[in-house]
Amino acid sequence: MARSGFGTRVATAAAALMVLSATTALAARTETFANGIRATFHDAAETAALCVAKADGSREFSHPLAGSVGLAPATRTLYPFDLEVVAAALADMNGFVTAVDVQVFVLDGIPAETGSSFARRGAIFLSPSFAPADPAIISYITTHEMGHVLTWAFVDGQPGRPEAYAQARGLDLATSGPAAPHAWRAREILAEDIRYLFGGALATRNIGLENHALVTPDRVAGLEPMLAAYFAGTTSVAIARAHAFPNPCNPRTTLELVLPAGAPAGGEAAVVIHDLGGRLVRKLQGGLAANGRVAVTWDGLDDGGRPAPSGRYLYAITAAGVTARGAVTLVR
Repeated sequence: MARSGFGTRVATAAAALMVLSATTALAARTETFANGIRATFHDAAETAALCVAKADGSREFSHPLAGSVGLAPATRTLYPFDLEVVAAALADMNGFVTAVDVQVFVLDGIPAETGSSFARRGAIFLSPSFAPADPAIISYITTHEMGHVLTWAFVDGQPGRPEAYAQARGLDLATSGPAAPHAWRAREILAEDIRYLFGGALATRNIGLENHALVTPDRVAGLEPMLAAYFAGTTSVAIARAHAFPNPCNPRTTLELVLPAGAPAGGEAAVVIHDLGGRLVRKLQGGLAANGRVAVTWDGLDDGGRPAPSGRYLYAITAAGVTARGAVTLVR
C-alpha cells in the first residue's frame, strides 16, 4: 500500500509493550477459515518482544518465518491494528477455496522502508497509525495485503499465469513493473483486484480501486473465475529455485527455496554459504516447508559469530531432497 498503516487498538507505547512482553506469556494463534486461508496471528505485544532496540531509537523486528523489518523511531502515540478486525477480514474473503498459509504480524512501530503495511512472500506486516481507524479501512488494507500473498503463492513463478492476468487486464508487463508508478504496477493492480472481487463487506464497502483510471475487475470478462481457479490449485514449479531478499542486504537476508511440485511439506532447510574464494562462511538450518517454499534467515555473521565483510556470497539451500543455488550481496 502507498498510504500509511491504520489500526484501532488503544495506543500503547513501545516501552510499555516491552514491559508487557516480559511478564505475559506470548503465543501466536492460528486459525483456518472456510476459504482455506490458514493464518497465524502475532499481536503487537508479541512483535514488540521480538524487536531489538538500536542506538538511534529505531528497532529491528525479526522472525524466523518472515525475515526482519526495521521500525522507525516513534515520534508520537501509535495505534496498532485490532487483531480481531484483521482476523475477520481474512475470514470474510469469499468466492474461492484455497490452501495457503500466512503469517500475520501486527506491528507496534512503522516500517522504516515502506512507511506503511506491506506483504512479503507468505507474511503480512501491518503498520500502526497515528489515530484509530474505521474497521473498514483495517479490512481494506488487510485484504489488499492478502492479495499479495495469494499472488506470491499462486501466480508468481507459475508459467503463463502472470501473462494471462496481464492480457485479461490489458496490461503490459514490460511497463507495469516495479519502476512504474505505484498504482500502475501489475502486482498492485492484482492485489486490488483480489480485494475487490473476493473481499468481505467491510473491505469493499464504498471503496473503489486504488487506480481510479481502471475499470473495476468485475467488468473484466473471465477474470474472477480465472483467479479463483488459480487459488484452488497448489503452488507448482518445474524446478527448484532459490531467491534472497532483500538482495543486496545489510546485513540480514532471507534465503528462500521454491520447491518442485509435489515436494513434501514440513521439513527444514539446510544452507551453506561460501565466499567467492570458495571458503565456507556459514552453515544454517531451519525454516519450515509450506506453500511449496522454505526459507532461512542469514544474519550476516560467519560460523564464528563475526560479521562477514561486504561482498558477494554464494549459497546452496537444500530441503525435501532438492537443492538450489544463488548469490547474495552483503553491503555494510
